[in-house]
Order: sequence, then structure tokens, then C-alpha cells
Amino acid sequence: MTELNDASSSTPTPSTNPPSGRGLRTVESEHIKSPSPLRQTLTEARSKLWQANPIFLSVVFNPLRDFVFDPALALWCVILPPLLANHPKFDKVLSNLLSPALYVLILVYSHTPEKGDTSIRSKSNDAVMQMRTPRMPKYSPPSDIRSAIQGGISFAISAVGDIIGVLTNPLKMKKWADAFQQMKAFLDATGVGDELEEGIMKPLMRGRLFDNLKMLNDVQERVDADRHVKSKLQGSAGTDIDQEVRDGHRFMRWATAAYGVEMIKSAVDVDVDAKQLQNLQQAIAVHCGIHEEDVRYIYSKDDADKHVLHHFAAVDHKTKSIVLALRGTLSLSGAIVDVQGFAKNFCFCQAHQGMCVMADNVWEVAGEQINSLFAEDKLKDYGFVITGHSLGAGVACLLNIKCHVEQLVEKRPIQCYGFAPPPTFSPCNPDATGDGNPDPPKLVTEAVNNCIAYIHDNDAVPFLSISSVRKLASLLDAVDNVTEHMWFWNRWKIFHEFKEVPQEVFDSVAEATNREDKEVDGECKMLIPAKSVIWMKKNVISKKFEAFACDAAGVAKNTVFMSQVPVTGALKRDI
Repeated sequence: MTELNDASSSTPTPSTNPPSGRGLRTVESEHIKSPSPLRQTLTEARSKLWQANPIFLSVVFNPLRDFVFDPALALWCVILPPLLANHPKFDKVLSNLLSPALYVLILVYSHTPEKGDTSIRSKSNDAVMQMRTPRMPKYSPPSDIRSAIQGGISFAISAVGDIIGVLTNPLKMKKWADAFQQMKAFLDATGVGDELEEGIMKPLMRGRLFDNLKMLNDVQERVDADRHVKSKLQGSAGTDIDQEVRDGHRFMRWATAAYGVEMIKSAVDVDVDAKQLQNLQQAIAVHCGIHEEDVRYIYSKDDADKHVLHHFAAVDHKTKSIVLALRGTLSLSGAIVDVQGFAKNFCFCQAHQGMCVMADNVWEVAGEQINSLFAEDKLKDYGFVITGHSLGAGVACLLNIKCHVEQLVEKRPIQCYGFAPPPTFSPCNPDATGDGNPDPPKLVTEAVNNCIAYIHDNDAVPFLSISSVRKLASLLDAVDNVTEHMWFWNRWKIFHEFKEVPQEVFDSVAEATNREDKEVDGECKMLIPAKSVIWMKKNVISKKFEAFACDAAGVAKNTVFMSQVPVTGALKRDI
């Protein structure tokens, strides 16, 4: 844990000077605080790689830098230094051996970019490079394909780091093993594993799964195209939700910033000096539109025995609040939290086991830091905002409830903004009581009323729960009951839309949809614990997104929509 000082600034743009004044408290891995010679060599080479474009054949060398050299160097930074941590001599020798090769590579990228630059990242990442020209470059949003590639690379690097952490930390290995054993025991004991086998694995092994997915998508697009209308809040017609949309636009930046510098580089959309994106504190300030000294606490520790989501806390003077932003899934450890979806007692109710445990872990680490900020004279009247995306959003929603029920920040106003949160919460028993807390349901209701969730078009995450996965397996099995009697040629023509989906498929899916499945032990109907869910839908005519205020219970009645792109990612640009 280190202290960095910072100074107040009188300008509205984030400071680029070394901070001096109040402290930024950071929590990170030990190897980051004391980098090895090898790590320094690799990090320096990666930084210099982005200083300029290649002298020749930029069409070839820029993609190589974007998707081969840069990810490779990042991966080596994750893998090699920890493996050589106990062998400093080998670390130094390998550093000396790699330096000449890296020097030659950097020479290829020694030409200052010209106006006609053809780099894949040139338009959006010019400001990231430490360029020799003093001009202020303009970022533009990256393409969906490039964002997907960058996200996949980031996840792969985090996954490798996770695996190395497991192999070198027996306690973490035991926790992973326990999580897998618990999930397997749940699937075997409840019969859910057999349902998944029948609906997914059997057609996969027989070559029909992708045909089934396409047909189910066609059925859903015809039958459930207006599901956002069916889920609208009662009496919401004509309701003005402009403020909710504006709030979402503001705090989505904070949720994005929690993913780290690389995500911010791909999402930043303002004129910015390259030096402002060289460390996480400055990058957060730029992206969130706050002063650098207002980023007060950053947690980025990966090698702890207890898994805690990366997060940061900062002061937002515009809304007079302390904001806690939680990172979503960007590692295997995060994915393990996601799949632990069975019910667990939480705040006198029931919630997603993995995420309510994570909410407890986050507050155990961040609670003292948050309350120390509220103790400052200038911040005593500030409120508390919790935000996050995906896994971070689910944990944020539960942490919002925890803060209300346990009064963790006394009686300060608390607001939660969750972006693409999964269903994580089952409402309280109306008669629930607790020690020193005579009315938990009232506090839970207050927490829910102070939470707004945002979901994007046909994103799958806001509908993922044990119940919805079981229903999806049932629907796929219903499709498979028809397609198993089809010739391959007929399935091929339907898949490529040369032939209509047979009516038998519609009838089979309708029957499965209307069939009530019996709940199994560890399963309960969960929803997003929010007052309203702002559903962003793209208008097919205007191509613009429209916002609909939907009821959380109504949203929970929908199952996963088998869209061709059922993933989150565009929300940061669409709300």
C-alpha cells in the first residue's frame, strides 16, 4: 500500500503534474511495486512500441503491433517475472538477452507518424503514444470488431495470470477446486446437469446445436420482438426518464474506467495529451471528467488469497458524491464468481451466492477507505454512489442493499447504477426481522428504489440465472426434438435462410415456453434489484437507440434471447 500526494487544480481539465497534497491510496500486487529487470525491460519496450509508426509497410506492421507484438509483451509481463521471482539472476540474464531483440523491433517503429497514417489504432490511440509532435490528437470510438479483439486479448492475458496465480498459490488453488466441486455437486444433485446435457451437449455432439440456436433465434425474433414493451413499468407511458439516461451516460464512464487503462484507451472520446493516459489515476480522471487528485483510492491486487474485484473510489464534485466503481468479469476468477449462481441467504433475503460473497469481500477491503473519505470536512455532506458493469454491476446492486440494511455509511443518501447486471436477488420475506433492525424489508425496498439498472438491446447477461439457463436448455431441447428428424440438407437451408423455419419448431418452442419447470434445491427466481430497468433498444428505422423504463420483475420473466450478438459491449457508446 502506497501513498501518492496530489494538488488541487483550478482548471476543469485533469491535472498532468505530479500530485502533491491529499493522498491516493493504491493496493496492488507486490511485483508491480518492485518490478524485476525483466518486467522493466518488457514494459519499457511495450511503451516505446507505441511512440511511432513503422518506417515502411505500415499496412503490415501496424496490425502486427496491434494484435501480435503488444499482446505478446503484455503476456510475457504476466508470465515470466512471477516464474523467475525466486531466481533474480536468471531474471537479469533473460532481460539482457531480450534487450537487443526488442531494440531491433523498436527500430522498425522509429518513424514519427505522418498525416496519412494507416494504423488500425491510429485514429483512436494516437493520444496513447508518447509522440514527438506536440499536437493534441482526437480519439474516435473503436470499431466493434477491434473492441472485441482487444477485449479477448485482455481476458486471455488476465486468464493466464489467473492460472499462474493458482499454480503458485495453494490456497487459491483450493478455492478454485472447491468452487468447481460445489458447482458439479449442484448440477449432479439437482438434475440440472442432465438438462444441460440434453439441450446443449447432445445436439452439439451430433452437429445440430448451431442449427438449433439459429432456429430458436428466428422464433424469438418473430414471437418476442416486443418483449421490452411487455416488460414496461405500469403507468410508465409518457414518463420522462431523461434524467436516468443522463445519469447512466455519466456513470457508465466510471464503470468503464474500473476495467483499467487499456479499456479507457479504447473508449476515451475527448482531446487528450498522451501523458494523461500513462497511469491509471490520470486515465480515470480523464475518462470520468474529474481532477486527478479526486481519484482517491485504487485497488488492483491480483495475488491476494481472497479474490476481490478491482475497484476504485473517487470524489465527484458535480454530483456531490463519493463514487465506488467495480470492475466486471475480466479473468477466470471473475467467471467462477459468475457461475456460482445458486441461492444464498443475504440481508434477510436470498441472492446470487458468488456475487453476495464478493459484495462482502469488496466492502471488507474498501469500507474503511470509503468511510475515511466521508470523515473529511469537505465531504461530510456528500452522498455515496456505487456503480459497475456486468459482474461489477451485480455486485454493486447487492452492495447497495448491504449498505442500506447494515447502514454501513450511516444514513447518507446512497444511489446505485448498474450496467448490464445479471439477476442476483430474490425479494425478502415480508415478515423478516433482524437483531437491532426491526424492519429489513423496508430497508431493502429503500435500497431497490435507489437503484437504476441499464441493459442493452439483446445482451444475454441481464437474463442469466439458473432459472433462465434451465429454460434456455428446455427451449433448445424443444427445437432439437424437431431437428433430430430433419435431413442435414434441410437444416442447412434453414440456417442460411433459404427456407423458412417449420411451424413444428414454433409449436414445440411455445409448448416448452408455457411449461412451468419445478424449482430445484438452490434455485430461486431472481431479478435485478432495481426500481426500474432502462432498456436500450435500437430503432430499426432511425438506427438510433431508444430508452424504455421497464419493471425488474417483468424483465426477469424473459429468457436469454439467442441474438446473433448477445454480448455486452456497445452500451458505453449507446446510452
